[in-house]
Amino acid sequence: MEKQTSIDILYEITISRLRLQLDRIDGIDTKIGVIFGLTNGIVVALVAFVTFVPRPVPQLALIFTILSALAYLVTLVFLFLAYGSKGWSFRPEIKTLKNICADSRYHDYPEIVKTWVAGECIRSLDSNSRPLTNKTRRAYRALGSVTVQGITLAVSCICYFLS
Repeated sequence: MEKQTSIDILYEITISRLRLQLDRIDGIDTKIGVIFGLTNGIVVALVAFVTFVPRPVPQLALIFTILSALAYLVTLVFLFLAYGSKGWSFRPEIKTLKNICADSRYHDYPEIVKTWVAGECIRSLDSNSRPLTNKTRRAYRALGSVTVQGITLAVSCICYFLS
């Protein structure tokens, strides 16, 4: 078995961590899609409630219905901000890596290329850290907002049926 050098370990760990970070970004995007579907389902219930409820609607039910509609708009804003995150770093750039690998000076020194690739991955990890935190925060805010949307709609229905 070939002895692993510290460069090999650094290379493997940084590649693995960058892959995990990118998977986390994809996972958050998937959750955003679920939240979007959920919030639209609540809107369908809201529209059905407003459309099919005989008039007059009690004032308290109307207030909670309006709050639910406002929560929907807030949810959409947070979803847009979370999904629209930009500025992801995917280092090393393929063109640059291709040029380095084609350079005959590095053919006998793969550890130099591995070290460079590991450094580029570390730069990507650092660069992606803040946008990923922001994306996560916005997705959680959207989830909180859709919860408020559902609760206010439910309270609106309760107010209507208890009046």
